[in-house]
Amino acid sequence: MKKRILFSLFSLVLTSLAAQEKISETVTYHLPVKTIKLNSETIAYADEGSGEETLLFVHGLSSNLDSWKKNIAGLSSDYRCIAIDLPGYGKSSRSKTDYSLSEYAGILNEIVEKMDLKNVVLAGHSMGGQIAMHSVLKYPETYKKLVLIAPAGIETFTAQEATIMKASYTPAMLVGASDEQVLANYKMNFYSFPEDAQAMVDDRIAMKSAEDFQDYAETVVNNIHAMLEEPVIDEIGKIEIPVLMIFGKNDMLIPNKYFHPSESIASLVKTSEEKFNNIAVKTIDEAGHFVNFEQSEKVNKEIRDFLE
Repeated sequence: MKKRILFSLFSLVLTSLAAQEKISETVTYHLPVKTIKLNSETIAYADEGSGEETLLFVHGLSSNLDSWKKNIAGLSSDYRCIAIDLPGYGKSSRSKTDYSLSEYAGILNEIVEKMDLKNVVLAGHSMGGQIAMHSVLKYPETYKKLVLIAPAGIETFTAQEATIMKASYTPAMLVGASDEQVLANYKMNFYSFPEDAQAMVDDRIAMKSAEDFQDYAETVVNNIHAMLEEPVIDEIGKIEIPVLMIFGKNDMLIPNKYFHPSESIASLVKTSEEKFNNIAVKTIDEAGHFVNFEQSEKVNKEIRDFLE
């Protein structure tokens, strides 16, 4: 009886310890991770390869630096490749939950300055693309070229649409999502869900038991608000550096199918070519929103061609 009680108590202790894990301890990466201390945050990053140019990769909403692993594997033989976790994500710190895109742009600039990076090519996926555009506009001398992969910020929303979207995404919804819902949401990012993307799903499910998951959920929702509140489309004509934009031809997330059923990737391409001064736009067949992961070899080739 005593042994049974002791075993039960031991099990409770283990359960308690597991529940105390933070997200930074639950996520698993395929790249070696370092950290750099900034003024207000500690940033986790991967740093692979070397070359005259440095590719600085910025992940999208609810993602992390490991989402770039295939691109880094294919490009680090000729370029220095640095992928970061934005504050609030992955293994980086979270000093608050309401980061603006402008603040993220400042973080990127601080990283470039502190690491003394030269010939920086900024690459962003989805929300990371919108952050990248803000970064180039705010710090035009910092970056040499810009790579935008399925970027947010090109599609525009009315005030009414933005209000509906804000009301539709809540921290409670993220916290309460079942494992099946998590998987379904990830599958929407792909044309054909690849086996190695299951690791992303597993990490996301494991995160639900982390002690700071509520803060993470609030960060994600606030980032959605920030994307809606900090439009960039009317400013991108001021970007003078060369831009490469890549879309997956079968993207199910942008343009938004609910609000803009008549819009398409082709219409986003047309808008981009009209707004940017110096842009090359590519569309990749059999690829969804996560085109840089799903068709990494094709994306890597486009990036190489752009940089050469």
